[in-house]
Amino acid sequence: MDAIILLSMIFAVIIYVMVRGSMEEKRNKKQYEARLREIYGQFPDKEYTEQDFENITRLFAYRHKDYFIDDITWNDLNMNGIFALMDHTQSSSGAEYLYDMLRTPKLKKDELDELEKHICFLQKEEDKRVAVQMKLHALGKSGRYSIFDYIEYLNNIGDCSNGKHIFMLLALFVSLGLLFVDVMTGVFLLLLVIAVNMTSYLREKNNIQPYLCSFSYIMRMIQCGNDILTVDLNEMPEYRKELEQKIAKLAPIRRSYSALAAMNSSSGNPLEIVADYFHMLTHIDIMRFNRMVYMVKKHKEEIYELVEAIGYIDAAISIGAFRESLQSYCVPEFEEGKEVTLCIKDGYHPSISEPVGNSFLQKRGMLVTGSNASGKSTFLKMIAINAILAQTIHTCAASRYYGGLYKIYSSMALRDDLMAGDSYYIVEIKALKRIVDAAEEESENPLLCFVDEVLRGTNTVERIAASAQIMDNLAQKGVYCFAATHDIELTHLLAEKYDNYHFEEDVKDGDVLFSYRLLDGRAQTRNAIKLLKVIGFSDEITECAEDRAQRFIRTGQWA
Repeated sequence: MDAIILLSMIFAVIIYVMVRGSMEEKRNKKQYEARLREIYGQFPDKEYTEQDFENITRLFAYRHKDYFIDDITWNDLNMNGIFALMDHTQSSSGAEYLYDMLRTPKLKKDELDELEKHICFLQKEEDKRVAVQMKLHALGKSGRYSIFDYIEYLNNIGDCSNGKHIFMLLALFVSLGLLFVDVMTGVFLLLLVIAVNMTSYLREKNNIQPYLCSFSYIMRMIQCGNDILTVDLNEMPEYRKELEQKIAKLAPIRRSYSALAAMNSSSGNPLEIVADYFHMLTHIDIMRFNRMVYMVKKHKEEIYELVEAIGYIDAAISIGAFRESLQSYCVPEFEEGKEVTLCIKDGYHPSISEPVGNSFLQKRGMLVTGSNASGKSTFLKMIAINAILAQTIHTCAASRYYGGLYKIYSSMALRDDLMAGDSYYIVEIKALKRIVDAAEEESENPLLCFVDEVLRGTNTVERIAASAQIMDNLAQKGVYCFAATHDIELTHLLAEKYDNYHFEEDVKDGDVLFSYRLLDGRAQTRNAIKLLKVIGFSDEITECAEDRAQRFIRTGQWA
């Protein structure tokens, strides 16, 4: 009777724990679902490590592309920061796909039409969007490495044939059979086989344990794809059909993995302990693992396709959230061809909390002059970032964007390359050379480039002479070049090829105030010496410097 009561109590505790765990899980899901609704339209609050960004780049590195945003342009514009502003993705696949999108501008406008339809649908249908996000959240992140790394690491395993394991299994059966013929010999052989099988099993299991994580994530991706298909994505029929096809191709992997799932389990269940010893003796699960390795390698391309299919919808949801987080946005309008007008109305830099919008309409390149800190560099970055966003996520931080489908390059935030032993000037001319080379290539798409302070790394005379020639050459090749410069001489030398705009400041009560508004024409004011005074340099320094500058302007000679 006491035993029955004890067993009943144990059974009741187990039921309680199970029910409590189920209720806790449901509560956590509801809380996370509520949070997804709450943070939609807010900038994400995430921190990224170097390792995070290394993982995020894997899909981009895997794909082979004819044109993409190169590292110089990406770093010039701090596009990692722009990525962070829109990364609402719930899965590793989504983060990698979103990053790849930003690095790969589309060069045909019809390539963006379907994306726009899907973004709008997921923006509008909150319940369906959140349902998909919950499925993606269940998939989660792939851990320390990207799924691309995991699969490539399978090449490091070495021999995955099952020959030796089949031999060990046969040796076990032979030793068992020998017990009925010669007991002493059979026992000796059986103990020897058991020792060898268990030792080799533990050694191999230890080696393959890290790879089980990749298999687990692949299976979670397949399950996530099936779960997404349970959501009524009625306005995305093409996507549903494509996702179904990709999952169907991976059915053999799913069957192979089902027998492997227990290999990564360690709950302490008595039945699992018995199963562990059985596996040690027979190596059946290692043979299944080797079979799984073969299947994953065979279906590697299909797995990558599923990564992209799941990543696509995760990224599309993030783009919608990014749109809602902006103070204003527009869907870009495109004109194909090489001679197109670039028009931005109320364009602003999405990373700035209280930005000043600027507008312009350009049929050729632009030279921007103005004082230090007046907004020239930020203005150029605003145009470049909006051009990239237009051709990648079909979204611009402006009230209107109209332009071509460009190949985009920049030479802006350069620095000495100590590793290569290059000075700033060498780094700068290499960056400019790649733009000149790109202009030489045959392409249906116009080239749009941005240069901040052309050849700032050399002396004034050679800088102006070389800058004028390079920019004139770019204009002759039909390049839309937007450049900021302190050299007013360039605005005169290139007046026939470039339009002139400027930013200016106002000095009041010993302070320098900036409007950050784009104005027609070349700059008429300078503020470098005024800023010295504002910062606190003595009158002796600032007045003498001003006197020297004015004398040079009048006479063309330095005192």
